[in-house]
Amino acid sequence: MELFSILATCAALTFGTGSPAEQAYPVSEQECKSAAAMYREQLQKVQLTDQDRDAIARVAIAEAANQGDSGLAGVVYTIINRRLSGQFGQTVTDVVNSPKQFEPVTKVGGDWKKLPSVTVSQYTQVQTIINVALEGHLPDITNGGLFFQNPAIVADREKAGKVSKGLTNFGGSAPSAIIKDHAFYASINKGGPSNSSPVQLTASAVPEPKKWDVYGTAKFQKNSSAEWNVFAKNTPSKSVYQNEGVQP
Repeated sequence: MELFSILATCAALTFGTGSPAEQAYPVSEQECKSAAAMYREQLQKVQLTDQDRDAIARVAIAEAANQGDSGLAGVVYTIINRRLSGQFGQTVTDVVNSPKQFEPVTKVGGDWKKLPSVTVSQYTQVQTIINVALEGHLPDITNGGLFFQNPAIVADREKAGKVSKGLTNFGGSAPSAIIKDHAFYASINKGGPSNSSPVQLTASAVPEPKKWDVYGTAKFQKNSSAEWNVFAKNTPSKSVYQNEGVQP
């Protein structure tokens, strides 16, 4: 199983409970520990130029300016994960300019530099998210996300015949996380809709995770929160994992 799929699977598992998710995705604790360590090691090696940071900021703001800090962090991590995966190019520019991947970039002709410049406040906001992520202080809340979409918008477009049939949730793919209006996916079904039920990463009834499970720990800690804010400390907020008002 590919690294990002393992990360997403591990985030949905609480070992030893015999849950349906655990039975459907037989990944061992050791495999999860190894995947988490490998991911952290790769993350710490990421080096971003000023241009890379500008590109990430413009794309994140264009995609998720109305999604709060957690929504911006989701887009930031998707870009970083794509860069690490190598499936979308070897540079941040390759990733964000990849054809038909980021709608705002596509709309301006496929070049992120044509996106509007961000404000100083917006740039600082995104750079803070990038910094705490690369320093290891912000777990990947997408759980290995490489793709994302707003399922409600895509479903409306699909119904109107404006996008390919079956594009909603990428052919029935299971989301690795749902953050406000966006669903994130560590992998997608490329062969059409799937009959399998998605693993729901919701905040309800989240068991206390193992100490080594950094992804489960982040989910557990946010369980009693109203909106997560990476800039505020001890601010009551709602879990970024809670699927409220978002179509699955």
